[in-house]
Amino acid sequence: MKTILKLFKNIYLPILCFSVLFGCKDTALEDFSIKPGSATTVGSGDIAGGITKTNEQITVPVSIKLSSPASKAFDVNLAVNQKAAADHIKNKNLGSNYIAVKPESIFLPNSTKVNFGADSAVFNVTITRTEVEKYFGKNIVIGYSITNAGKGNNIDKNNATGVLILKVNDLITESDIHFISLTNGAGAILEAKNQVNYVSSSSGLTIPLGISLASFPGSAFTVDVVTSTDTIAKLIKDGKLPANTVGLTPEQYTIPSKVQVASNAKSAGLEINVPWSVVNANLDKKLAVLVELSAPTLHVLNPQKNYSILLIDSENVVEVDVTNDAEYSYSRNNDNQNENAVKLIDNNYNSKFLLFDFVDLELKLVYNEPQKIGAYTFTSGNDAQERDPAEWVLYGSNDGTTWEALDTRRTEVFNNRTETKRFNIEFPKAYKQFKLHIERTRSSSLFQMAEWRMVRIP
Repeated sequence: MKTILKLFKNIYLPILCFSVLFGCKDTALEDFSIKPGSATTVGSGDIAGGITKTNEQITVPVSIKLSSPASKAFDVNLAVNQKAAADHIKNKNLGSNYIAVKPESIFLPNSTKVNFGADSAVFNVTITRTEVEKYFGKNIVIGYSITNAGKGNNIDKNNATGVLILKVNDLITESDIHFISLTNGAGAILEAKNQVNYVSSSSGLTIPLGISLASFPGSAFTVDVVTSTDTIAKLIKDGKLPANTVGLTPEQYTIPSKVQVASNAKSAGLEINVPWSVVNANLDKKLAVLVELSAPTLHVLNPQKNYSILLIDSENVVEVDVTNDAEYSYSRNNDNQNENAVKLIDNNYNSKFLLFDFVDLELKLVYNEPQKIGAYTFTSGNDAQERDPAEWVLYGSNDGTTWEALDTRRTEVFNNRTETKRFNIEFPKAYKQFKLHIERTRSSSLFQMAEWRMVRIP
């Protein structure tokens, strides 16, 4: 046993110590390639993964490359560089199908972090969806620069700028595009005549245009509304508008200059109003104006449907008060000449018909020729709201025997004194006789009303 121990001490122990001494020397540093404090060189990379899209933006992951793994974590500073994008298009002779998009439509982080031991990093480039949608069928070009590599690291001078080329048709489909259009008359002539494409009121006619948004809705946005008559003369010369057409001037109509489309909405109202005074002053003419959408804060204008040429056929939209062209009769009257039944159609809104002991009332207008009545008006009396008419039916007939109900009203309310309310007939037809049956007042045994007028339409 002593002999064996002596042999171990004399032979094997020196060998073991020699092996440990030389075998362990700097092994960890030599086997691990990252040396503490060593610098790396950073350069631009490529698209580094799947592109994602939302209702408002397109996001592209982009890599940066390192010449060697990072010896410590550090930040790389970034900046949008659309000059580089424009230069790339020019130098490579790419042509008009390649677009350097607006710098303000591009967003990227000020810096991205490179982790210890990593030989690359990824950051996101985001482009507003509106900018992408503008260039469907084309390619958009985005440039960026590496402006600083932190903690003593270097920038590859030959690769400090990156250029991304994205084919828009690979990002979105045509049905994805949020086109903004006019709803009525888009890209065409919208003619107002014979109760088509307009709504009548006591003050004038209203042409509803409306704004529509294609694809799925998102955030609220606004769109400008521009009107012009500059193109009217050319359209007349080209025979696309009648020779007796004149352009409406801005003081002859009202239309909002800006319209807001609410969030999560696909439409908004837009209408133009033209007073009867303008129409009546141009009965032998047609009135025209171009309405065009412009400068949306979000999304894209449909170039084929963002305008409409409105054409008003004055002679065939004008309304005529024919109340006093008829023979007038009534089922009950008031002996007081200052407040009798005649006052109801005297065209004086300061007088009134007052009826005591009201149960019901029937009023008739008989014409020599059939009249196409499109609307009628009631004007409330000067006092006692409870005496106002609340329920009635207007009938039409051509023989005085067979009557058709033209308009029925229930629980109508006049909130103000001497207030005129217009009631449109949904399906107007021509009749020689009209009968108005007042069935109930608001809450009184007395009835009063200042005026009843009948409006003929073309």
